[in-house]
Amino acid sequence: MFVSLRDIGIGGIVTDQDPYDLELTQFPRGNNVMFHQGRIGKALGHTQRESLGFQPTGALGFLVDGAYSMILGSLTKLYKYDGTNITDVTKTSNSTTYNVSQRWQAEQLGSAILFNNGGQQPQYLTATGSRFADLPNWPSSVTTKCIKPFKSFLIMMGYTDGGTEYPYTVRWSDEFDPASVPNDYDITSTTNLAGTNVLTGNYGVLVDQLPLGDSNIIYAERGVFGMDLIGGALVFQFRDIFTDDGIINRGAVAKMPNKHLVVGINDIYAHDGHQKQSLADKRVRKQFYSELDDKRAVFCQTIDSRSEVWICYSNSAAPDPRSANRALIYNWERNAFTFIDLPNCRALTYSDKLGQSVTWANISMTWGEITETYDEVNSSGEANNIKLFAVDFVNSKLLNMNSSRGFSGQPFNAFLESPKLDFDTVIGRATNSIKQVGQILPQMQGTGTVEFSIGTSMAPQDSIQWQPAHTFNIETDHKIDTRASGRYFALRLESTTKDSNWEITGLDMDINEVSAR
Repeated sequence: MFVSLRDIGIGGIVTDQDPYDLELTQFPRGNNVMFHQGRIGKALGHTQRESLGFQPTGALGFLVDGAYSMILGSLTKLYKYDGTNITDVTKTSNSTTYNVSQRWQAEQLGSAILFNNGGQQPQYLTATGSRFADLPNWPSSVTTKCIKPFKSFLIMMGYTDGGTEYPYTVRWSDEFDPASVPNDYDITSTTNLAGTNVLTGNYGVLVDQLPLGDSNIIYAERGVFGMDLIGGALVFQFRDIFTDDGIINRGAVAKMPNKHLVVGINDIYAHDGHQKQSLADKRVRKQFYSELDDKRAVFCQTIDSRSEVWICYSNSAAPDPRSANRALIYNWERNAFTFIDLPNCRALTYSDKLGQSVTWANISMTWGEITETYDEVNSSGEANNIKLFAVDFVNSKLLNMNSSRGFSGQPFNAFLESPKLDFDTVIGRATNSIKQVGQILPQMQGTGTVEFSIGTSMAPQDSIQWQPAHTFNIETDHKIDTRASGRYFALRLESTTKDSNWEITGLDMDINEVSAR
């Protein structure tokens, strides 16, 4: 009999449960897949935008009218990229260098842009400026690893002053016009609003911060605090939010609608400023933390247009342990995870596409590789001008992400696999019965070909006996003819060409019981 299986993969990748406990709404194995308008399919790839003459360790799009550009940080320099030229904008002169900056912290500060390496005075560049400079009136003996704007203040999470460390202290500037930069950080003055507050050290050092609603959320290693503007002599009020987890690395937090996603020491969780909820437990938590090689590589990036947060990290195969070669993607519409490979990233950023448009005159990829639609190729709308970029530290490249079906013109492997399907719930028979699968009719859309492999086994711990793969042409084929018998079935779909583009939502399968033994 034919059985209709729908909502294939809507639960994403679930690696932390036994495969025989999962139905086809979740896959225990998979890579380089993501959701496309709710359907699971092959992930988008990237294209090379520029080959850089330095190893990039930071990037931020400068999204100010009249100054659209991208700032790129190297180990010792800062550069400005306008879409054509890369200009050294390091402070003072081209001969100036910074201390080694393994990962620049970058923030838009009103109409200026701020870069901070944690070991020197923070740098800023105005929309009309030609070079970075030290923040004005910054106390020369002070450094901080985390500084961000909140309301009309510039906030430090821990700092060092003259060699003395204050790892549990929040320090803030005087109030300033958000269209400019602060001009007073004197915490001893009685005529400004600059100040400090020491938080308990029981939860480790302060690591990061990110606004959520009207609060600034402060992340320590093992705890989370709220910071609220109340005015008056105290300026801010501080409160404990929860103390059973914190954050694994600076940058390991991202915004979602009315929530934050956080990579903690022990779990990946979301919270609304009051309540926290595990996102990864019993799904991908064990896989992620066992695979994670270096916590210094972990950072998050929100992709609003796709309802995603990319949790970037490195595993043992990374050429550089501090550069992310993998991403665990959380899709908040589907409440599901998938995995993709990354090109050794130290940073992801949104930026204007900086003058480069895909037109019929300059297309260098095949139509199958391009992810833009016909209308987008001919569009110059502002929303279509904002693109996602990555910096590849190992190969010194600037890359357009989600821009092709390949990795800089090269094919990549994208697959989903479920190794232990018993079909007991769909055919209403006991697991110990022997079933036979005949035809398979995939419900797919896309272009190119996908390899379908069918395997069988007789027990949960038995090895899989795979049949030869079947090549399925998405545009011309409608069925796969096979004949496989067993108690458990394995299904793998895979593509390895740069032109392939597929999404799957269902399978119609001819399944019959042949023995009740």
